[in-house]
Amino acid sequence: MKRVLITGITGFVGSHLADYLLADTKYKIFGLKRVNSSLRNISHILGKIILINGDLIDQTSLVRVLKISKPDYIYHLGALSWVTPSWDMPAAYMQVNAIGTINLFEALRITGLKPRILISCTPEEYGDVPKNLIPITEETRLEPVNLYAASKVAQDAICQAYQASYGFEIIRTRAFNHEGPRRDILGALASFAYQIAQIERGLQEAIIKVGNLEAKRNFTDVCDMVRAYHLAMEKGIPGELYLIGSDQIYTIGQCLKMLISLSTSKKKIRYKVVKERVRPTELHLLIGKFDKFKKRTRWKPKIPFRETMKSILDYWREFIDNNRY
Repeated sequence: MKRVLITGITGFVGSHLADYLLADTKYKIFGLKRVNSSLRNISHILGKIILINGDLIDQTSLVRVLKISKPDYIYHLGALSWVTPSWDMPAAYMQVNAIGTINLFEALRITGLKPRILISCTPEEYGDVPKNLIPITEETRLEPVNLYAASKVAQDAICQAYQASYGFEIIRTRAFNHEGPRRDILGALASFAYQIAQIERGLQEAIIKVGNLEAKRNFTDVCDMVRAYHLAMEKGIPGELYLIGSDQIYTIGQCLKMLISLSTSKKKIRYKVVKERVRPTELHLLIGKFDKFKKRTRWKPKIPFRETMKSILDYWREFIDNNRY
């Protein structure tokens, strides 16, 4: 039985990855958990996984985590991943995302373990790509314009350095926008769905607060994305970079209108742009080309985007009905 360690297991993607891997009995799942982390995303699988307290900014704890889990595979998903707060706390983002990765890798050197590692980075690293350079490929130049992206560029460089210096088996990925239940309301689509659910229950005026609606993205269901991560781990070539995403392309405004169309509210729902939801810098087009990954793994997304949107809205309806937020 293969032993798997997931950093960020309590988060949006990490919890869905655990669900996916648990469907295959050949994996024993360990999760890195920060002290006092919320367990709501994994409450349904607590009896099926082994959680170990630790922190990416504490190397001593990571050595302990590795000695207990002895992983064959590490899915390194733990990160500070919201873009907007990164302008207010840039050092924290660099500490967790970049130095945290160094701490994990040094802990591996200390323990002598040599697992295969999947790193999840972001297309935010490419910055605001001009229209004439779309679609983005693995060869597109990195030009980060926010502090979150800068920390992930650093993480990416660290991975390349450890692969070259110590022979680490690292598969690097940049996953384009992926959505689904359990994403926090700091995310645009989750925020829209949460507000719509509030409106449906009469808990909010029928006006949704929004930021920039013109940005255009590839969108993939999170369940398709974690399946892609698994294929990348199993079939990816260490040292290679793979962009992952679907050909479902929408503006944020189109996503908002789709969610509103799924609402049961009898009131007409309107929306307004509020200053605090507009970023200092914006990435207008994050549209990728995914031929390299698809050719290597034969992965194809299966879940239509409208179905994804319905699942997000249903999640927040249930969440509010159970008074859990």
